[in-house]
Amino acid sequence: MSTPITTQRVHWDLNYDVHLGATWGRFMQGLTEQKILANRCPECSRVFVPPQAYCESCFVKTDEWLELPPEGVVEAFTVAWLGFRGGPTPPYAIAGIRLDGASTLLMHYVGGLDLGNPTTVREQIGPGTRVRAVWAEERTGQILDIAHFEKI
Repeated sequence: MSTPITTQRVHWDLNYDVHLGATWGRFMQGLTEQKILANRCPECSRVFVPPQAYCESCFVKTDEWLELPPEGVVEAFTVAWLGFRGGPTPPYAIAGIRLDGASTLLMHYVGGLDLGNPTTVREQIGPGTRVRAVWAEERTGQILDIAHFEKI
């Protein structure tokens, strides 16, 4: 009797282009100019960052644009202790940040933390921590045009 085949190792090394569309394209263009653009639902007034073409609650087009300040508050965070191929070198912190004026969270890196000791991370960052965007010197229309956020 043969052993059943239950797994198969597959390696994919893919390069691909992502079509951003008008909404995300405008958001990324704003980042090149050190602007964080959001849009607002005309029905419920929720402010989306990153922006959305349509409100997920009201199902209406969100075509009112506004610029948000590059500051906000950490709502949740995690520290990645293990890495993966093609990813950043661990450890690194990622937070859900509610920018001032936003209804949604922007996920991004938080820098300037001492991640050498896992037991002291919560003393440095947590829900309610105020942060601000640190801009990359060279910006090319990528989410990493904001290099990371730092504590204020």
